[in-house]
Amino acid sequence: MERMRLFVEQVQEKGRFELIDALVRPEFRNHTAEPGQRDDRAGIGETVAAMHEAFSGLRVEIVHCVGAGDLVAIHKVFRGKHTGPWLGVPPSGNHVEFRVMDLLRYQGGQWAEHWAVADALGLLRQTGTLS
Repeated sequence: MERMRLFVEQVQEKGRFELIDALVRPEFRNHTAEPGQRDDRAGIGETVAAMHEAFSGLRVEIVHCVGAGDLVAIHKVFRGKHTGPWLGVPPSGNHVEFRVMDLLRYQGGQWAEHWAVADALGLLRQTGTLS
């Protein structure tokens, strides 16, 4: 779970992309990549970079992080100001908060597989895309 916290705090929040290769296996697969997103290790850096472009002042709060065997589940809250496009949604200027639940399978201390559920509907409401 320490490596998961390291990823959230250093890569997702601070944008330290140079750590991805040490934390994620070359053959990594994201089983819940959004349309247009890559499902491999390179896709992680692209997604995190896009998040930083879309949400200024991005902060990530770890609500829960639990592990069993080679699996780690994490519940996070992302917060920031929507100042850039995100998955086709133009910037709204609104402060947003959205929750994400990730399940990761580790192999050799690195991410091997990923599944996620995100509150996309809540985010769309906060950006004004949906009322």
